[in-house]
Amino acid sequence: MKRAYKLEIKPTKEQREKLIRTFGVCRYVYNMYIATNRVNYEEGRKFMSGYDFSKWLNNVHTKQNQQDLWIKTVSSKAVKQFIMNAERAYKNFFKGLSKHPRFKKKARQDVKAYFPKNNQTDFKVKRHQIKIPTIGWVTLKEFGYLP
Repeated sequence: MKRAYKLEIKPTKEQREKLIRTFGVCRYVYNMYIATNRVNYEEGRKFMSGYDFSKWLNNVHTKQNQQDLWIKTVSSKAVKQFIMNAERAYKNFFKGLSKHPRFKKKARQDVKAYFPKNNQTDFKVKRHQIKIPTIGWVTLKEFGYLP
């Protein structure tokens, strides 16, 4: 049986900066994907899938626009997951299950991040700490919460 726990963490200053950077990059890429597909639709071009957008972003866009190299400072898996989330939002829109995807705003704190788990030892739990792969050991806010 799998269980999920919702935890509140107390990151250090460096960890907080990494988290904020990750959230910002993911929000920026999500919005860029929506804007690109909106422009493609208005110009009569084909819908760009998440996979094609990811290849375009990594191979074409960042090489042409040197000011967007900061996208590569965070985990590539987190960025890929956000691209796939945006693609899923568009597919739900095309099926009639939801409205047109909206841009993510910093004011609306609905940004969730994906931290890659490459192997079994990436996530570890101690008594009052949890290890998140790209951040490291983070202290939990509530003690004794995990069994």
